[in-house]
Amino acid sequence: MSAKTTPQSSKRKKSKGNSPPAFAAPTLSVAAQNLINMVAISAVSGTVLLGLLAAKHF
Repeated sequence: MSAKTTPQSSKRKKSKGNSPPAFAAPTLSVAAQNLINMVAISAVSGTVLLGLLAAKHF
């Protein structure tokens, strides 16, 4: 005796193909923040290194 089963339909809603991904804006925001942090760290470390170089020179 084989039991007949009906195929189960997917409970997920299918997304439309033309909608933009929802994670694009947060990703760009994080990338911009990381870029700002890298520039700030480079500026501070450059200032410290120049100060040390000047202190060694004088």
